[in-house]
Formats: sequence, C-alpha cells, structure tokens
Amino acid sequence: MRTTLECLSDHDPVLLRAIAERRGAELSTAHQPEMAAELAAALLAPESVDEAVQWLSDAEREALDLLIANGGRMRIHRFEQRAGPIRRFGPGSLAREAPWRSPTSAAEGLWYRGMIGRGFAEEVGTAVEFVFVPTDLRPLLPAPRARQAPFAVPQAESPHRVAPGDARAIDDTCTLLSLAYAGALSQSGGQLAEEAVEHATPRLLDPNPERARLLYHLARSAGLLHVQGRAVHLAREPARDWLKQARAQQLRVLQEAWRGDHTWNDLWHVPSIRCEETGWHNDPVAGRAAILELVGRCPTGTWLSIGGFVDTVHAQVVDYLRPDGDFESWYIRDARSGEFLTGLESWGQVEGALLTWVLSGPLHWLGIVSLGYREGWEKATAFSITLWGAALLGQPGNRPADADAEPEPAHVTADATVTLARTTSLSDRFQLARIAEWRASGEEYVFAITPSSLGQALGAGIEEERIERFLARIAADAVPAVALARLRAWASRYGDVRLRRVAVLETRSPQVMAELRAHGRIGPYLRQALSPTMVVVREIDWETVVRELQEAGYLPEIIER
Repeated sequence: MRTTLECLSDHDPVLLRAIAERRGAELSTAHQPEMAAELAAALLAPESVDEAVQWLSDAEREALDLLIANGGRMRIHRFEQRAGPIRRFGPGSLAREAPWRSPTSAAEGLWYRGMIGRGFAEEVGTAVEFVFVPTDLRPLLPAPRARQAPFAVPQAESPHRVAPGDARAIDDTCTLLSLAYAGALSQSGGQLAEEAVEHATPRLLDPNPERARLLYHLARSAGLLHVQGRAVHLAREPARDWLKQARAQQLRVLQEAWRGDHTWNDLWHVPSIRCEETGWHNDPVAGRAAILELVGRCPTGTWLSIGGFVDTVHAQVVDYLRPDGDFESWYIRDARSGEFLTGLESWGQVEGALLTWVLSGPLHWLGIVSLGYREGWEKATAFSITLWGAALLGQPGNRPADADAEPEPAHVTADATVTLARTTSLSDRFQLARIAEWRASGEEYVFAITPSSLGQALGAGIEEERIERFLARIAADAVPAVALARLRAWASRYGDVRLRRVAVLETRSPQVMAELRAHGRIGPYLRQALSPTMVVVREIDWETVVRELQEAGYLPEIIER
C-alpha cells in the first residue's frame, strides 16, 4: 500500500489541520505539500505513535488490531461493517462540522488520527477500495492484543428428525448411467430434459427433481456422460472406471466435480430468487469455495443452527459472495414479488438464501452434511458435518462406516427376479440393469429378467452363457435351476423372428432407380430391392443418402414416418 506521506499528500489543508489537531502536532506552514511532509514526520515520531495508541478507545484499538491481523489492509466495506463508516466531507463542510472532535465510529477515530488511509487496488480484474495502515507506520505499532473473533456458529438442539448425509448420490448416479446406456435420457436447454427427469426420479433414492438435475450435470462434468444433440450417451471407458472404484472414491469424484464446475451456478438455482441475464455475472466456483471454507471452519459431529450459521457469516464475512463489495449491480429479483434485491439490506434474501440452499441442497445431496428437522420435513433447521464432509473439507476423522461394507450375495428367485443390497458394487448393479428391468429402488434394488430384457441383452451381444456366469457370481452360485431353465428357453427362441428398422427409397420409374444404382456415391447405400422402383435403405444411412441425393441434383420428397 502507501506511506504516511503519500496518504497525506492527497489531503486538503483543512483535513491536514484536523489530523494535526487530533494528534497534537504543530504545523508551521500553510502550503499543502510542506504541511503534508511536516505532519508525516510528526505522526511517525515513536513517542507520537505510542501516545496515539494509548489514547485509542477500546473500539478504535480493536479496529486497529483487526486491520493489523488482516495484513494491514481490508476491503473498506468489510472494515466499515466492523468499525463503522468513515463519513465523507468536502473542505467546507469538514471545516463547519469538525467531525474529528467527535468521531461517530472507531473507523473515523483512526482516520482523524492519521493512522489509516484509503485507496484502490486491482483485485480479480476489478478496482477495489481498501482501508489500510500506512506501510511506514505498521512497524511502529504494537502487535494486536487479541486475534479476530472466532467463527462461532451456535449449536442447535438435537433434531426430532434427521436426513443423514450419505453416499446415496453415487447410487443414483449409477441409475442415471444405466438409463443413459438404455437410451432413456435426453437433454434440453443444457440440462436434463423434463421428460427424462420424470422418467428417472421414480428410480432414484431421493426423487427431488432438482437433485436429479444436479447429479446429471455432475455426471457430465465428471466425463461419465456425453451429449449429441438431445441424446445423452454413456462415456463407456470413464463410466466403467468410475463404477469399479470404491464408494468413497466415487463420491469424491462427484464432490470435486461440483466444487470445480464453472457451468453449474448455485445462485441461479435458489428457488426464492430469480437471476436475470443482463450482463452481470458472479463466479460460481469462487462462491462455492468460500462457502466450503466457511463450513470447514465449523466443528464436525455436532448439530449447528442453519440460521445461526447464516448470521455468523453475515457478521464476519458479509462479502463472501461478492469480494469486490459491489452489492448494487447484480440484477436479482425476489421470485414472489418480482422486486429487485440490491444493497446490503437484501443480503439475507440473496447471500443468506444461497447459504441456506447450498446447505440443504448440494452439500446434503453430496453427503457433506446431515440435516436436522424440528417439525415435519419441509425446512431443515440444523446441520452436522459428516465424515464424508470432513474428508472433503480436510478435517480429521474416520472413514464412513459404509465406505467398504461387504455386500450380501444377490437373491435370485425362480421367476428370475434379482434383489441386490444397496452396498453391492455399482459395477454389478449397472451390469444387471443391462439384462434386467428395474422394479424397485431402496436399501435393496429389485430387477426382473424378462423375455424383453433378455432379448435386448442378446441383441447387444451379451451371450446367454455369460449372463448365467454373472448371476452365479453375484448370487454366490445360489441361482435356482428353474430360473436358469427359463433363461435358456427364452434365449433358444431368440432370432426366430427378426424385425429391422429400415427406410424405403422409392423412384418414379425403374430408369431412375437404375441411375441411382449406378451412381458411385449413392449406389452403395441401396440395399435389398422390394420392387423395380423400391429399395431398402438402412435407417442409419438415412441422412447420408438424403445429402448425397441432393448433391447429385435429385430433390427427394421426404415422407415422414
């Protein structure tokens, strides 16, 4: 930052005389540059500094200690939140009001003693105003008497109902991967399409649609899924590797995907507010990092008040979401009234609401905190950091009890219904979903192998013998003989009848068909002839044939199927 002389050189003579009066310094000149130099020398005299410190009020000394403890500078809005505002006067009003004789805040007391300065510095590409202790004054000041107030969040009473933070996110992500493999997921507007949400949520352990959207987004962010147009596809190699990992590793992948994802903006998902696209932007990763850092300062294994956490953040880190201190230029409306929410007076409706939503949403969904409820399940009032959360936040703690739990063997009934424990390897459950139809999700997953599911598996190249070996392995060889007989009987009829999805190309005359057959770029796509003017085209070749026909000068009439 700047020296005492550099700070005083910007002040007008009225302010210089005010500081001199406050510090008991004599000025022998009325010329501003000489006044600034003379006053700087007087203020930096060791005996003057000692005397000034002794005359500080408790609030002024606490404010000075706060500045020193923060490296000698703080953003002005954060400092003024703790030490009060520094009122701004022009030379005329300053002379009339004489505020140095009765400062209204600790910050003003330090300002009129010449012990702090104000200035701007570049931070995160933005000019930010700071309050600071001049660099040549800092070595002359005593060490802070006490450290900054601890980040103390009030404890909460033991809740009546508890929603534990656990690893269910990985179980439901496995379900989404299975649906993507089956071609049952689609995307719209950059997120999971509504019809896909409706199809997926009954199969999830937690049917919250917003949670389903987040897990889908994180699966994409982690590289487990990829999108082509509206279609969502499984990224086979990354998904296979993830499915084979230990549960703790699988959950950590999702947690880290959320922590570093620039494309998921938690603020825009808070239901009580509506963010508008008007040129402003917030940094979702920086905001998320700030929230995790604040949660990481809380103790593990105890119930803490959610409202108390919000109040503590408001008191100590009001700018956690807006490090530039700009509380005016974000275009955010109240979702119910439509009114714009600006200024610090709207902090609770924006920053406070975000903290509450992240605690009860993503942090809970990803197993980082458990939630406590006093009445009903509508609004959580308390949270507790889990062992899963302690690991992510870098806090000491044991591994979660279910991290490496040994699953029980699957149970297979005579009608080929298969039941798996939730702790079964996700890789095994994913493989079972490839050959069976889903029936139920919970602490046990239930699937049924049917003629339809077996036909799809055989069509995908999964041999019936391989299916038998898989069932024998996950069921510890306890597969009823009648169930195996069913599978073999169904498999023996596979292929007796074939259905093929094709397109039909029809020409007006056999002559045109002959021209197309002879065309070097079109002919190879024309398959079995149905008549002199009709021929089969594979459905997969449809778009290519249309393009080649157009480039060859033919204008095909396309009849929608």
